[in-house]
Amino acid sequence: MRETEQADEQHHLAERVDTSLRAAEELLDGLLDVSRLDAGALRPDVVVFDASVLLQQLADQYAPMALGRGLELRLHACPVFVRSDRRLLRRVLQNFLANALRYTRSGRIILSARKRGDEVVLQVWDTGPGIPPNHLQQIYEEFHRFEQPFDWDGRGLGLGLSICQRISTLLGHTLGVRSQVGRGSMFSIAVPRAEAPAVQMPPHERSKRRDVSLDGLRVLCVDNDSDILAGMQALLQRWQAEVICATTIDEALALMAENPQVLLVDYHLHDRLDGLDGLDALRELAPGVPGALLTADGSDSLKQAARARGYRVLTKPVRPASLRAFLAAHSKRS
Repeated sequence: MRETEQADEQHHLAERVDTSLRAAEELLDGLLDVSRLDAGALRPDVVVFDASVLLQQLADQYAPMALGRGLELRLHACPVFVRSDRRLLRRVLQNFLANALRYTRSGRIILSARKRGDEVVLQVWDTGPGIPPNHLQQIYEEFHRFEQPFDWDGRGLGLGLSICQRISTLLGHTLGVRSQVGRGSMFSIAVPRAEAPAVQMPPHERSKRRDVSLDGLRVLCVDNDSDILAGMQALLQRWQAEVICATTIDEALALMAENPQVLLVDYHLHDRLDGLDGLDALRELAPGVPGALLTADGSDSLKQAARARGYRVLTKPVRPASLRAFLAAHSKRS
């Protein structure tokens, strides 16, 4: 890129760099997940929750990507309670959706929940090229990829479905796949059905779609790295959010006078407080303001500590889709 001044060529090279970096990130994330699953380092946190809420969150997260690729993302799910690990189940469905988006050239993707006896089958359908029958038994092998003539997002790494199989084994859930060449594929995971808990979220809250508009949302970003702050500011401003930046906790505390609606705080601030304690200090000035902890530390202990205090954890490098989904959940609703 340094050697050319042609805008078109620079744009093309920038896209290739972006694709390569995302592929490297996915590979490292995938290998880390595989190693932790194989070593038994992941302990399932099985709870009862409404699967339709999880599917709605995933639909909100992936709808902008589907729209940008000319695809229709549909959601078919009514409130239904299941017993599973919410985070691990989300990872399985994210891998299903990522594959559907990667290989579907036109048409639609359907995310659905179907009640079948004492189970709920969560499904992702696509209108992609389909998988030949002789390949279906191999799709869960590490680094196995069925090559397709068209690919929206670079070639897959062959780890996603292998991770799904490991998670399903850990949780005791059953994976399923159906595919027809030229028509599309359906991937599913069957989850135990559960009775609704005594205290439920009001139905109108469960069914309400999250507004993906971030126009006017005031976000306070705290990071000791000014380059990261600049990148975060540029990204959020493209989404029409109002960005307030701080490099220290004390600076952030002073900026709380601007009434931010969401807090994004890095964990390793090299300051008098780490990000988790920093979020606590900021929320003392504005109780109830939602916050997220941004960190490269993927340990379960940190995630559990953050969740216990009511914060979302966004693992670095933060995926724009995950960040936007979190912010959209707290943006002003029309």
